[in-house]
Amino acid sequence: MDVVDFSNKYTGTVDDKGRVVIPSAFKKEVGESYDGYFIVEKDPFEKCLNIYLPEQWEMRTESIRNRLNINDPVQSRFLDKFYQTFVKLPMSDKGRLNIPNLMLNEKGIKKDVVFTGQGIRIRLWDVEEYEKSLMPEDEFSETFKKLLGGDSTSQY
Repeated sequence: MDVVDFSNKYTGTVDDKGRVVIPSAFKKEVGESYDGYFIVEKDPFEKCLNIYLPEQWEMRTESIRNRLNINDPVQSRFLDKFYQTFVKLPMSDKGRLNIPNLMLNEKGIKKDVVFTGQGIRIRLWDVEEYEKSLMPEDEFSETFKKLLGGDSTSQY
């Protein structure tokens, strides 16, 4: 599979059983015939869920494992908690994920949702929480300049 680069914003709904349809643009990004699974993680900082393909998830978990020592009690407890924050879910033939209600409830995701692409992952938000989390345009411009602008070595 080629490297994915999820981008843009799409709306959707979660049904009473916790099922949500992955937007068609994201399905095209991974390939229409993709019949594998996704990893859904509770974001550690924001009220959203992060959705990864297995390859990107493996890179994330490998990076975390490489930074920690399972024989250190504090780091071991952290890993215990970390491994409780995600679940592997198969995508149905209709492009749906059946996300556990506990995860949806913890992040306040009700019915109307927003999917946002963030490169290697998709983020799933309750529409109201998404609106509250948006960075204002002027702040985006300033942050872009601060983080990425003015560097004479940058070519892009």
